[in-house]
Amino acid sequence: MPAVAAVGRFWQNKPVRWSILGVLLPVSGVVAAYAVTDPQPQPELYRTERVMEELPAVYVESGTFQGSYWAQEAVEPGDSLTDVLQRMGVSDEEIREVLARNSVDRSMIQLRAGQSVNVRFDASGNITDVQFFNDDDNGFRDLVALEKVNGKWRTSTSAVEMETMPTLRAVQVRTSARGAMAQAGVPVEVRESLNEIFNDIVNVDELTSGDSIRLLYNSMYFRGQEMATGDILAAEVVKGGKTYQAYYYSQGKGDEESGSYYDQNGKSLRLHEGFNVKPVDYMRVSSPYGVRIHPVLRTVKMHTGIDYAAPTGTPIRATADGVLTFKGWQGGYGNTVILQHSNGIETLYAHMSAFSSAGGQVKAGEVIGYVGSTGRSTGPHLHYEVRKNGQHMNPTAIALPTPKLTPTNMAEFRRQQQAHTATMAAVRNLPVTVTQLD
Repeated sequence: MPAVAAVGRFWQNKPVRWSILGVLLPVSGVVAAYAVTDPQPQPELYRTERVMEELPAVYVESGTFQGSYWAQEAVEPGDSLTDVLQRMGVSDEEIREVLARNSVDRSMIQLRAGQSVNVRFDASGNITDVQFFNDDDNGFRDLVALEKVNGKWRTSTSAVEMETMPTLRAVQVRTSARGAMAQAGVPVEVRESLNEIFNDIVNVDELTSGDSIRLLYNSMYFRGQEMATGDILAAEVVKGGKTYQAYYYSQGKGDEESGSYYDQNGKSLRLHEGFNVKPVDYMRVSSPYGVRIHPVLRTVKMHTGIDYAAPTGTPIRATADGVLTFKGWQGGYGNTVILQHSNGIETLYAHMSAFSSAGGQVKAGEVIGYVGSTGRSTGPHLHYEVRKNGQHMNPTAIALPTPKLTPTNMAEFRRQQQAHTATMAAVRNLPVTVTQLD
């Protein structure tokens, strides 16, 4: 009892009582807070486990490995096939064998500067295959494919299977756009097309360090080797932090010749007057631009322009202002007119029955000749070609009027745009050049 009385007297002392409460309250607060925030037990989400399995030894039979690889060489001005093969390290004896005994007419082996010759070597470094497009003077190029079978050279009998696959490139500009794209493996015809697509809104040649380009375009392969390129499907150019976009859209169902380029809102990228005239009226396209396979002969041809079937005598008009630089006979093209336009573009009009009196400066829509069937032609039509800096391009995407999109077209355009945008998103923010290895 004396102890209890002492405690009571101690508690009655007010200064002591407040001191004890000052100590206990913070402690009780900590305890309460801990009780509230104490994490609840969580189920085990991951369990670490080491798995070891003994695999059988890899066995490689000596002397049975058969390796081969493709090599590619660009044709320089004045090159023959012999010149190209020599630069690729093919011996003179092998070159004689390639050219001496095969069913390809010597006149078919015509090369143009800038094109590629593809050669396959076996594991011993011996040449086994050669393939390239010959350069025709009639608006067509034939695929020449040679192979060595049982020690003898012959025209390839492989089933003709030209595959079309999309190719994706992301290019970071260090010094120049053209140089950066060349290093990334972008073909020269694609580089020229890209420049022309954006010509009215941004100059691709003026891109500087820090700018970038993203490309999605079709490539065509024969026996696993890229032989030609198709249209650019979508492109993004970033200049000074601002992004410019282009999307290819064809209004017809499978009608490749009607394709044009539009911005992200579905509006034409053509802001200035240019190629706004069709070369002939009341026509139909009898042969579009691009690679095709003959259904019976199983041969591969590259058509470098568009053929418009029309009655003999139908007026042919200049598709844009230009300078008439050639009027006359040109091999398989027959009666031909060539116009030089701005920005390195020229247009060619072939197989004419007659010329008009046009000459010198020519205005868009001016009659320059009349439909015919001269040269190597199977019937009256106009063969219309477009070249930029010597490279053939699809006339419908570059040098023909761009049709406006109807509401129905717009819905389909949005669907294609979404798909292409999703593909390019994979490389959109990468600060390095990305090259797809084919």
